[in-house]
Amino acid sequence: MSIQHLSGQRITSSQVSNSTQTLRPGQIVQGKIVKLFPDNKAQIQLGTQKMIAQLEASLAVGGKYHFQVQASDNVIHLKVIGEQLKNQSNTNMVSLIRQLGLKPTKTNVALMQSLISEKIPFSKEQIQKAFQQLDGAQNKYNTQQIVKEMISARLPITDSVYQALAATNKTGMTDQMKSLLQRLRQDPNQTQLHQNLINRISQMTERPNQVVRQIISQAATNNQQLFNVLKSSGAVDANVEFSAWKSEWAAFSRQNNLASGNHAILPFQLSNTKAIRLLEQMSGNSTNIRATSKAIVQTWGLSVETATANNTTLPGQEFAQLKQQISKSLMPIISGTQQQQLTKLIENNPAQMRQLLTVLQTMASSDTYTNIERTLTTMKLGESFLNSSPKEQFLGQLQQVLRFTGLNYENQLANNMGQQQTATIKSMLMQILQQSEGTVQDRSQQLLNFINGMQIQSVNDTTNFLQASLQIPAEKLDLPNDMQLDFEGKKSENGKINPDFCRIIFYLELAHLKETIIDMNIQKRAVAITIYNDQGEIADYSTSLKPMLKVGLESLNYKLSTITIKPIHENNHTDNDKLKTAYQNSYQGVDYWV
Repeated sequence: MSIQHLSGQRITSSQVSNSTQTLRPGQIVQGKIVKLFPDNKAQIQLGTQKMIAQLEASLAVGGKYHFQVQASDNVIHLKVIGEQLKNQSNTNMVSLIRQLGLKPTKTNVALMQSLISEKIPFSKEQIQKAFQQLDGAQNKYNTQQIVKEMISARLPITDSVYQALAATNKTGMTDQMKSLLQRLRQDPNQTQLHQNLINRISQMTERPNQVVRQIISQAATNNQQLFNVLKSSGAVDANVEFSAWKSEWAAFSRQNNLASGNHAILPFQLSNTKAIRLLEQMSGNSTNIRATSKAIVQTWGLSVETATANNTTLPGQEFAQLKQQISKSLMPIISGTQQQQLTKLIENNPAQMRQLLTVLQTMASSDTYTNIERTLTTMKLGESFLNSSPKEQFLGQLQQVLRFTGLNYENQLANNMGQQQTATIKSMLMQILQQSEGTVQDRSQQLLNFINGMQIQSVNDTTNFLQASLQIPAEKLDLPNDMQLDFEGKKSENGKINPDFCRIIFYLELAHLKETIIDMNIQKRAVAITIYNDQGEIADYSTSLKPMLKVGLESLNYKLSTITIKPIHENNHTDNDKLKTAYQNSYQGVDYWV
């Protein structure tokens, strides 16, 4: 089930300060006259809030009216729009729309009714642009929800903002990224920018087996670069032919779930730990190895190429000289494993000599050592991630999203943080859009829209309160889709978040516990946890884990107050009054502890 259907849904930004609503000139609201005072002043009730306003007409106590804010200084000035409202809600909406000079279509009336019933103030300009968005929309209901969010958050009613918010409602972050990643990997004309974007997205969305994925990808396209690097280092047996390499990895790819990242046995007994050790040894002596190999290739390369092209052997004396030069100059400076593998190739027959020349050319190339450094970085990061605790994995992934997605792209641009800015996915997408076309361009635009939508929805910052929302790709955490994290908290006097008063909500779908919402509410450092879940055994799990949780919180100077278990689908209508629709993300896979 989609997280959108969970009853414990996300807190709206309008809930942050609903009790202290600020009215702005031009906004239209519905209110009820509570009391009348001299000089056309009146007490007006707007939802649960009461205020004193200056009116421009005589009105009846108890009557409901639509008002337009004229000014907001010490006393709010309100202009009455139309007549006193009737009991027929639909008639009132039609009348208001006509008073504003707009068309009362069915969809327009529905949007107006929704804004009024949810007590969301709006201006004539906002509602006019919102109606234009509705007019051209195929899915009227989804468009209504999006433009209502735009009005509530006082966002510009523009097509670019609409597309950004619409992107976040269609699918999750992981799906958007993987869709583009697939197209980038299939593009035969990859630039360095393409490769950088592939690396950045794969590091954020995939389990740390990028080297395995790279091997499979290169083998499928007959690219022997990484194959030759691993072979020259001794990590792969010297007698392995590329045709066998390609075939074995293709079969491995078909038979294994690469998303899990957990593969006990790799083809050709390839070992991550052994490969790192051998590549480090080769890299550590790269200057000597490269120079010596280059000298051997310059001396014997043409002779070996001619012999193998004619499918003949080298003359006996020449072969003996070649063997002697390798033994005296190259063997002493390479690792024991490389010596063993290279010895297998020093035979005077065309097949072995062809492979020997390829290994020597690989060792002599400067590109080899650039690839080694890149491969080592990827392999070490993956090994470190998999060996870390679930908590460390989660925090690491959270930092990845915050640093490299581009959520603070404009802030970095304003503060001349060019290097950090260009390393973000958003920055690279903007460059890709100028250089690419076709499907890659379309998918890049969709992901850019999604990131823009995340930026718009990520933070709601008021004088005394902060609310933040973040979507986290979770396949790397052994979950198949995105996690949703909402945070709200009071600010202290210095403007920082007060850790004594805050609330954090996790939205998950787990393999065993299914749909799960964890609501952690902190008041005076006392932590009350509510777990929403429909599985009966959740209570047993929480009881067994409670002592460990209590100790963990006490180590951070917090006190566990209560753990409450509630079903998700109970009182759905009540919860929906307070919480809003979340991103459309489904979760499968194993349960995840943080």
